[in-house]
Amino acid sequence: MTKIDDFRNFAGVESQKGQYYYKATAMEDGTLLILAECEGDAIKIVGTDGQDMGIGFTLRPGTTHQEARALANSMNRWIADIRLFNMGG
Repeated sequence: MTKIDDFRNFAGVESQKGQYYYKATAMEDGTLLILAECEGDAIKIVGTDGQDMGIGFTLRPGTTHQEARALANSMNRWIADIRLFNMGG
């Protein structure tokens, strides 16, 4: 993977960005995660089967529901968008 040391190196790099709302939730097995629900422009991520894919952040074991909600609230407050970059090479 190419390392980008500073934002000036992003000039001319193919990228996508999307705006998302972050929500704490639990999977069937009880694992907590933060789901990114589209709230504006969406990033186009296509799986190997051709279906659109979502974005989620799996939280470490031991994270409480309260901590997960607090994290989602912080993400909603401070993250403007998610960006994907073509790192080349």
